Amino acid sequence: MPPSNSRAPRLARVALPACLLLSAPAPATDLALNDSGSMWLTLNGEYRLKFEGLHDPSFGVQKNKGYTATGERFFGQADLHTLQGPRLFIELAAATDTGRQPTEPPFYRSAPQIAQGFIELPVSLREAHFKLRLGRQELDFDGNRLVSSRDVTNLRRAFDLALASATWGAGTVQTFVGHPVRNRHDAFEDDATPGEKFWGARARYASPQSPLSAEAFYFVRTRFTANYQGAVGPEQRRTLGLRSSGNQQGFDYALQAAIQRGTVARRDIRAYGAAADLGLTLSGTWRPRLGLSSGFASGGKAGPDGQDRTFDALYPNLSYFTDAPLIYPGNDWDIQPNLTLHPLIAVTLRAGVDVLRRVSRQDAVYEQPGFPLIRGTGTGSDAIAELSYLKADWRVSRYLDLNASYVRARAGTLVVASGGHDTNYFTVQADVKL
Repeated sequence: MPPSNSRAPRLARVALPACLLLSAPAPATDLALNDSGSMWLTLNGEYRLKFEGLHDPSFGVQKNKGYTATGERFFGQADLHTLQGPRLFIELAAATDTGRQPTEPPFYRSAPQIAQGFIELPVSLREAHFKLRLGRQELDFDGNRLVSSRDVTNLRRAFDLALASATWGAGTVQTFVGHPVRNRHDAFEDDATPGEKFWGARARYASPQSPLSAEAFYFVRTRFTANYQGAVGPEQRRTLGLRSSGNQQGFDYALQAAIQRGTVARRDIRAYGAAADLGLTLSGTWRPRLGLSSGFASGGKAGPDGQDRTFDALYPNLSYFTDAPLIYPGNDWDIQPNLTLHPLIAVTLRAGVDVLRRVSRQDAVYEQPGFPLIRGTGTGSDAIAELSYLKADWRVSRYLDLNASYVRARAGTLVVASGGHDTNYFTVQADVKL
């Protein structure tokens, strides 16, 4: 991977002044393409500027230098609609990243690429609606923790795939097959990740008359090489799970559980995971929400016949625990009490503490994007870290969002015994939408 300060797209040199001078961005533009109005083109754009700093990557275990990084992201979208139904969507993206140590991952910097490009073909038969989408696209699975667009990074996650969906009333069934996109630095060279395939299906019920939803999902991921503490080699991982969410009388919840089967490096997989997000919003000044989030990803000593018990989060949001790029979910459990306040209509404040522990002393601690940081030896503590954070979001206007966060990561006994120590992280971000 090239050094973080090399080959950055030149458009970064003019982006910052443009952002600062742009006090009243133009709204999204709709262009009629014929006299009848049956075909039109919608144009959108987005620019993001982000500063972030990490005092000691990997809690200092890897002895890498701390950094302050500056990242930019550029999106330009063209969405062609027709009254007859067919739709063509193109999204171009570019990203810069400087200052990150020792180097930035491939999803932080790129010359212009096709971030998304698909054709959508809808068909309606009485009360049933069918849709086929072909091409490069993001997967939106309604908050499912195992598949995310990874918006915290400069380049969002996309897939080259075919997705078919059918809707009857409140029920929706989707099935898909394809490959995750591999981000590459040179212009228009992003391609399918070699040796990796992702397919599956989900069925969801969400009625407009009900605040509750429920779904079942089945995902299969195959790849040439998986890298876990106890197994490195080819993998086929099947995930079967359930999810439910809702909001009623001030109480909101999201519950998810899954089991995983398959093989990795000729070992049978026997893993499971669960997650919960609970909240109670009180009436009155600042509309306080008392929240509790938790998650569990199985691990432990290999079972009979060398079974691998590591639960894999597949394609998670890398801000799974906090915004700090320190820990990757795997072989651990966490509990996070949090508080959300709204001092102004357009301002949201959130604070919390996330306590992380590994499942057993045989388990490794994984860092982003999913490699072992501290290997399990059967001895030592299970305490990984306590992540205290404060976040602020300000919707300045429909065109401008400002965000800031700070994380104080207190190293647990296990990390300290491995040569690590406490660390700090901050980020300040501006999003301009055109």
